[in-house]
Amino acid sequence: MTPFACTYVCFNLTPCPTIFTRFPAFSLRFRVYKFERWPTIFYMDIDNVSRFDLFRDLTDGECTRIVSLGRECVFQAGEPILQEGSRGEDFYLVLSGNAEVTKNGVRVDDAGAGEILGEMALFNDQVRGYGVAATECTRCVRIETSDFLPLVLHNDPAAVKMFAALGRVMTERLQRQDAELVSKAGSSDERLAQLAGSFAPLKKQLMADWALKYHAIGRPGKLAITATKAAGSAADLSVAYSPGVAEPCVAIAKDAGRAYDYTAKGQLVGVVTNGTAVLGLGKIGALAAKPVMEGKAILFKRFADIDAFDIEVNETDPERFVDVVCAIAPTFGGINLEDIKAPECFEIERECCRRLDIPVFHDDQHGTAIISGAGLLNALEIVTKHIADIRVVFSGAGAAGFSCARFMLSLGVSPGNLLMTDVHGVVYKGRGDDNYLAEVAAETDCRTLAEAIEGADVFVGASAPGVLSAQMLKTMNRDPIVFAMANPVPEIDYPTALRARDDVIMGTGRSDYPNQINNVSAFPYIFRGALDVRATAINEQMKLAAAHAIARLAREPVTEQAGFDGGDLRFGRTYIIPRPFDRRLLIHVSAAVAEAAMQSKVAQRTVDLDQYKAQLRRLAKLER
Repeated sequence: MTPFACTYVCFNLTPCPTIFTRFPAFSLRFRVYKFERWPTIFYMDIDNVSRFDLFRDLTDGECTRIVSLGRECVFQAGEPILQEGSRGEDFYLVLSGNAEVTKNGVRVDDAGAGEILGEMALFNDQVRGYGVAATECTRCVRIETSDFLPLVLHNDPAAVKMFAALGRVMTERLQRQDAELVSKAGSSDERLAQLAGSFAPLKKQLMADWALKYHAIGRPGKLAITATKAAGSAADLSVAYSPGVAEPCVAIAKDAGRAYDYTAKGQLVGVVTNGTAVLGLGKIGALAAKPVMEGKAILFKRFADIDAFDIEVNETDPERFVDVVCAIAPTFGGINLEDIKAPECFEIERECCRRLDIPVFHDDQHGTAIISGAGLLNALEIVTKHIADIRVVFSGAGAAGFSCARFMLSLGVSPGNLLMTDVHGVVYKGRGDDNYLAEVAAETDCRTLAEAIEGADVFVGASAPGVLSAQMLKTMNRDPIVFAMANPVPEIDYPTALRARDDVIMGTGRSDYPNQINNVSAFPYIFRGALDVRATAINEQMKLAAAHAIARLAREPVTEQAGFDGGDLRFGRTYIIPRPFDRRLLIHVSAAVAEAAMQSKVAQRTVDLDQYKAQLRRLAKLER
């Protein structure tokens, strides 16, 4: 018997083994079941279902396994599918039709074929956060969480893949709904204000739960090591290891530069921390910082195809920490220092740079500075202000704030027009700071942020939530530029800022608001350019080149080459920095950094820039 061209599945049934015994070939492409509850058999084309985006990472067999957990449900127009406030014990895959998603009676989304409904029940076993009703005859597959979750807990491959896909869908949905609320931030509609107020805690709870599950499902953590050469036979091992491996060892012993030819050194970055200033969590220790460092390694790989090892060092003494970093440095082509508190981070980076002949880069300092600097250049062009004339006020004098201030001085901000504030107020000459802050201490009578911000053109925050009030914002100069970078809650909330000033240009560290100031738009590409010319350092010229390259890219049209749907994005007040997923960053920034390294004489390898850009375009999958 010839197998059918497509596979079918039916739901909540008992297997019928007779068919598989008599027709083995038939069983390869068909999943046939006998109903326990219904008198007839219902078939569904699994090939059509497997084309849904939700199932893109699953094989046909895995797709069949998941769908066969459920049963078919049909809802007529107007009939509720999910009721807001009810307990979530199942989720639904929409096979056909359409449904409307509501929150507090307000429409927030639509769902058609291939969409999932009620997936939040997997991440929040309390009440439904949303209501869903069919807007036309809608067919669904209903899967109970009590049937699905045990498979995830037992690391069933199909269930783990599906669970990850559901988490991705939920995250995208939450971000989309948040973005829609943000777009209406200036509205006086009380229902929208209530919706925004109830949505924020729900999103926070769901994202926190999913983040824990994301890191735990399947193989714990986010990293694995893969081999780049064949190692499946004795012949392979004889050159990968003994005796053949002796040859590259001898060559490197004679010429250290050959390590770049025979090992992964030139493609490998060490992400090193002691866990003394982790994200917004503070001093949580080296081990607790490991998820962040693994995440950093993923970003290196995802955006610039650079391999990275996360190294968590249980040492808070700066001198001993530097000794550890320098001792392991032969492994790497570059060192990315991460989440080390100020002022020790300045001393550690400076000493590592002095002792090592590979690039050393503290991303919390320089990555933030480069991205905010690029945003500043573009914002000033939009509001037609000259960088030498603007007044800039900083909130936060830690690693990020201090480095942003220094970098903006390099970009052209006048030292006399820059004021730094911290928890003690304005950093002024004579205040008594016998440390690094003396470099940015100002001659001023201002003592508080409120006094400093009056008449300022730019506010840069790297401090704490809520330190910039709406009233303070109202006292700034025309077309104020506000970079509120505290995460996850900025110094002033985006909707609050828009209500206070409709002429504000605002950037934050959040992906759900316009103008995200995110280091990932800089550090992978800076290291890519530095590694490719075997730079001995990442100097100021390379950082400036990166900032100007990022700024230039934001002024270009968002085409298909960007690798994402730019929609109506165009250079202006809500688009002054390229989105992190813009594939063109790899070409623009890496090439600019490589060129600056060669011009400033820190490159040990010269590349032809046209050929190098072509190589980067292939790496970014912009051409073959």
